[in-house]
Amino acid sequence: MGVNSGLTEDGEKHHVTTPISPSHHRVEIAGRNYDLPIVAINPTLAIALLMMIDEGVRFGEHVGRALAGRMKASRPDIVVGTATLGIPVAIETTRHLGLDRYVITQKSPKIHLADALTEPVRSITSDREQKLMLDRRAVPMLAGKRVAIVDDVASTGSSLAATCALVRRAGGIIAALGVVLTEAHDWQKNLGEDAKLLVALGHIPVFKLDGAAATVIPETV
Repeated sequence: MGVNSGLTEDGEKHHVTTPISPSHHRVEIAGRNYDLPIVAINPTLAIALLMMIDEGVRFGEHVGRALAGRMKASRPDIVVGTATLGIPVAIETTRHLGLDRYVITQKSPKIHLADALTEPVRSITSDREQKLMLDRRAVPMLAGKRVAIVDDVASTGSSLAATCALVRRAGGIIAALGVVLTEAHDWQKNLGEDAKLLVALGHIPVFKLDGAAATVIPETV
């Protein structure tokens, strides 16, 4: 939906949404085509939205198998993913690497995370800084181990960079980074040298919104 702001009769701000055109963007993910809905994140910008938790078991199996195949040569001992959308990616990648244990970093406070290791993170879909947390009980699982870090989409690269920092603080060795999709190219700068470790199954651009009309921003292709 396109977003337009206005004022009510009482002077309060409200938002009116209109259908975006085109409504979907087709992307190839590890050899298969998928149509992702185009959604506005502000009145002038839109993204092609991948919701891993809504894509089903077969999709999770497909991307997990593909990522495992591309990261196997790095010989990871364990997989780390980020809640929430990175959880199915971590589970399926772990399964297809022939491993058992995986670790999930969290963005929302939990009782068991009161003493967690933390790193700041900011997402393209959030207007506020968050904290990425690693349960200290996971530190022995990562210390001295070769770690494959996975997520659904690398956009700003902030979540991946924060996860890399947490893994290194826990004594882990970053062996590989894997995502279902890269989005635009900001992630390259924010990941720095770690960007060379990243493998992706597909790429999506970012869209400029003019009213309800979405057009690809060329430099994000």
